[in-house]
Amino acid sequence: MVFFLAKHAAGKSKAPPAAVIREELPVIREVAKPASVWQVEKAPGWEVYSNGLRIDTRFEVANHPRSYLAFPNSGAGSPLPVRRSMPVGIVFHTTESPQASFDARETPLLKQLGESLLEYVRRKGAYHYLIDRFGRVYRVVAESDAANHAGYSVWADDQWLYLNLNESFLGVSFEAQTPGGQSAEAVSPAQIRSGGMLTEMLRSIYQISAGNCVTHAQVSVNPSNMRMGYHTDWATGFPFAALGLPDNYVRALPSLWIFGFEYDPGLYDSPDRRISVGVSLAQQDFLRAAAAAGLQPEAYRKMQQQRYRQYLAEVRGGGPGQSEEGDK
Repeated sequence: MVFFLAKHAAGKSKAPPAAVIREELPVIREVAKPASVWQVEKAPGWEVYSNGLRIDTRFEVANHPRSYLAFPNSGAGSPLPVRRSMPVGIVFHTTESPQASFDARETPLLKQLGESLLEYVRRKGAYHYLIDRFGRVYRVVAESDAANHAGYSVWADDQWLYLNLNESFLGVSFEAQTPGGQSAEAVSPAQIRSGGMLTEMLRSIYQISAGNCVTHAQVSVNPSNMRMGYHTDWATGFPFAALGLPDNYVRALPSLWIFGFEYDPGLYDSPDRRISVGVSLAQQDFLRAAAAAGLQPEAYRKMQQQRYRQYLAEVRGGGPGQSEEGDK
């Protein structure tokens, strides 16, 4: 039976460090805008793009049309949320489904497992795209629609805050299982090549910022206990560079520093997990923001957690927001 493993964070959060000055860390450099990618051919069951990407569309299903609120971050220029219908980012996942050795002798079993997985995620509307272990790219949910891939989640760019990324981000999953740790070796070279071409195509068509291409572990949150990391797929080892992206593990996690979420130090303070860099930066930014507000950290945390709950209520209630001109 094909299944997904929901990995839970537990335990007490570590108190933020006393320092509010950022440590010296690698500079994040925005990757150059990808070359223009366009559709070359389309036929029943498949599409081909100018960068060599081939998409199998035989299993594509519809879901409800995408519609979401983007909340103003510093510099957004608007005090009101904006309703949008175009994707602004990509969340990368692993399926956590049963695996077989990636060996020629296991080809029949590999194909059987992949077909079972594809049928499962199709029924669930779980991702926009699935990349199987042979590197084949399947569109599962239409790009125009939301997919059920991110659940409770938070991300932010320079201007906007995004909650519950099913609507605002495209979901791309690699057929992979990562017990006992995660690394780029969890996926095959063919999957990495296909993932790079798919990422390039989506970024080109939707003008997606490289900084908005992130992993499930970076965005997942649990509102019931106000902790990040309800799901932890790709907490480390995601091959950002191989997919033509900057190392987004060195981005401060917005759920921590903007909304005051906490985390399990046993999961996120380990230096062998690359997400720990973004956690450390977020702690420092949180303390700096609290100091700028003239509040003690815990008082500031309560205020920002309440801010998150207010935004979440608007998202759940389908608040209208103001329409953004040109976003059809």
